[in-house]
Amino acid sequence: MKANLALIETCCLIILFSSCQKDFSEFKLNQGNAKLKQILLFASLDSEKPISIVEEYEYDEKGRISKSSSPMYQDGVIVGTIKYNLYEYSSSDQPTKIINFNANLNSPTGFINLKNTTYTYSNNGRKEKESIEYPIAGLKESFIYTYQNNQLVKITKYNNKNELESYIENQYDKSGKLIKESSFAFDGKCTFYTIHTYSGLLQTKSEVYLKQGDEKIRLINRTFDNNNNLIILDQDELSMFSSAMSCVLRYKYYEDI
Repeated sequence: MKANLALIETCCLIILFSSCQKDFSEFKLNQGNAKLKQILLFASLDSEKPISIVEEYEYDEKGRISKSSSPMYQDGVIVGTIKYNLYEYSSSDQPTKIINFNANLNSPTGFINLKNTTYTYSNNGRKEKESIEYPIAGLKESFIYTYQNNQLVKITKYNNKNELESYIENQYDKSGKLIKESSFAFDGKCTFYTIHTYSGLLQTKSEVYLKQGDEKIRLINRTFDNNNNLIILDQDELSMFSSAMSCVLRYKYYEDI
């Protein structure tokens, strides 16, 4: 019973704090070249011991992410695995597929395939489409990436019926840095927007606002080391109605890089 309770608690933490984390394979915002080892969840910036290990990363002989996993963490010890992802690449080393498996006691292997994400690219290497399949539920969704002047200007999401569900429009400053992301519903109504602030080329702060009333609902601060590697992400939820929770993530890297 104790092990099952630990699994439930850890699963809840992963769900509650998943909004804090962006997949590392996607988050390469002017970062250094160090290989990420772990993402750790802390109760606050002053906390010395992590609540859980959100994600761990493994690499292949080419230095590409080959596997990421979310361990079950109990009393400072890893006692199991909640979920893991396997990565596939093209001949040009671009990620083409991420296969997700989640723990399931009823499966012969102990895991079930819940989600598959496939990426397609243009001839010049730009990501054009992200297709997500949920095999058990029989559902699909997709994201279309649109570029202009060598910049990603729009991300459009389509639901299982290939109907427009929502979209994001990006704005850049004269130097090419992303400074604003605006999210729209299927009917073209802006729901919220995000303002990004930089220190040099590093995106150090993001502020999320509800479009209605321009209410700030989330503040994200990022701290980088001297080699431009992200080491702390501090997310503060400012609205009592937010579905996410405040969290602090710390990023650990392999020392041999």
